[in-house]
Order: sequence, then C-alpha cells, then structure tokens
Amino acid sequence: MKTLRNVDGDVAVRVEDYASLGRAFSPLVLESITKSGYSKYLSEVLTNSGIIELINLDMTVEEFLEWLYDDMSYHYRNEYVYKNAIANKILLGKYSLNTSHMLTEFRVENCRADVVILNGTSNVYEIKSEYDSLDRIQGQVTSYMKMFDLVNVITSRSQIDKVGTGLPVEIGLLELTNRYTIRTIREAASLKNRVRPEVIFDSLRKSEYLKVIKKRFGFVPDVPNTRIYGECRELFCRLTPAVAHDEMVKVLKMRGNRELLKNIIFDIPRSLRAYVIDSSIDDKKAKKLEEMLGKKLDDVVCAV
Repeated sequence: MKTLRNVDGDVAVRVEDYASLGRAFSPLVLESITKSGYSKYLSEVLTNSGIIELINLDMTVEEFLEWLYDDMSYHYRNEYVYKNAIANKILLGKYSLNTSHMLTEFRVENCRADVVILNGTSNVYEIKSEYDSLDRIQGQVTSYMKMFDLVNVITSRSQIDKVGTGLPVEIGLLELTNRYTIRTIREAASLKNRVRPEVIFDSLRKSEYLKVIKKRFGFVPDVPNTRIYGECRELFCRLTPAVAHDEMVKVLKMRGNRELLKNIIFDIPRSLRAYVIDSSIDDKKAKKLEEMLGKKLDDVVCAV
C-alpha cells in the first residue's frame, strides 16, 4: 500500500487508485470544474477509493492538486508528471518563455511526440514512464529523427538500461531522478542537417506551410484548393533539410498565446503548468481557471 500525504496526515491509497486520481490533471476533470463548477469523475474516484472520507474537503482545489501532484511525483510518476517536470525543469528552469515554446502530443508520421520544446532549435522528449510500454520506442525515435534536431528519451532510474538498449547513438537519454530532478545520461546529437522536409511539411498546418512557402519562394501557388497541398509540398521539399527545419521552428513557435503565458505562468500552481501550456489558454480561460482553483474541494466533488 502506497501513501498519499494529506495536509492533515497520511491517507492510504491503493496502487490501482493512483491511475484514476492522476486524471485530476486532465481536461476531463479540470475543464469540467472550470465550466460547471463540478466534476462527476473526480467525485466518483474519491468516493469509490474511500479517500473522500479521509481528506479535508475544506481545502481549495489548488491545495488538493498541489499535494496530489507532490505525492505522485514520488509514488506514481505517470506521463503527466514527466510532462510537468519537463515544463518546470527544462522549459522554465533551463530556458525561458521569452525565447522558447512548448508543444505536447505533436503529430509526426504515425506517432505523437510527448513534448516538443522550440527555442533556437527543436528538442523532442519521448516519455517512457514505468507504466509505458517500450514496444514502439524504436519506431517513435526513428520518426522524430526525421523532423527534430535534438531527440531525447526520458525515463526512470529503473528503466535507463532497458530503454537505452538499442537506441541510436544520436538519441539523448534523460532520467527523472528520485529527487525530482532531470539528469542527463547521454547528450543528444544534432540531426537538423538530416531531417526530412517532406515529414516536416506533413506535420504543419496549412497556414504554417503557406507562411514558409511565401517567405522562401516569394509567392503562393495560384491553384485550386484541391491542388494547393501538393503544389506547396513539392516546393517545400526543395528546401535543404536545415532550412526546412529552421523555418518549421519559427512557424511552430507562433502557436498558442505566448504573451499571455509569459504573464501568468509563474502565478499558476507548479502542478498545472504543463496543463496550462497545452490548453490554448486565453484571457477568459485564465480567469476561469483562477476561479476554479480557489473553490473549496467540497463544492466541486459533492453534488448539490
């Protein structure tokens, strides 16, 4: 039996309940509370696990999420814990929102990259927690090597040797340590001169590849909409790998509201920074999020 530490003492949590509790950091729960002021899912999880009888329901939603995240950081490191560690330790700790941008679940070929950080170049982080299968790792890193400059896999101490076995030497290997720091086991080697322009193109939105085509060729093909994709793809593939990569970095950094994020990110609880970065937040959402975090837990998990 693992232990979840309440502000009032220890609350015993069955291992199988952590997976359900971890979804407290998902849009399923957070958007439900933000929009309706109530989360049926969170209420059911806390009730079915018996935790609702043991915790202080007068704590705020923010307090609940902070101590839940702190406990998960040591006892149940799911994918969200890794994403949030990357947001806090690398994006905000090593880099800066003034020059860097973070994307999650980014599509590359048939894969979705867990975290991408764009600054002067592109950095991708594939997460392999203790709860993730390693079956697809070779195919995933192979796809990422076609698009990103620095490709990294981040995992736990117990999986370092297993994860690292068979990875190309260019792939960086990182560890989320028991002390909740990120340690570099092996540095990633630069790949931007070897990326594939056609793979990059297929991962961009129409508005993004049109910007690149206009900038690099001075025009956008004057063809019917049914042909614009093919014509632009042909032009894009004429770019050298390094140029295609650098233009990709520039247009992807335009996604989201970076100025708003810069203004609010350090006011957001540490436990929610990855969620906020990934949520396409605007002023209205930011205000509603602040209101949600100040609500009493009792109000959002107990039906009226």
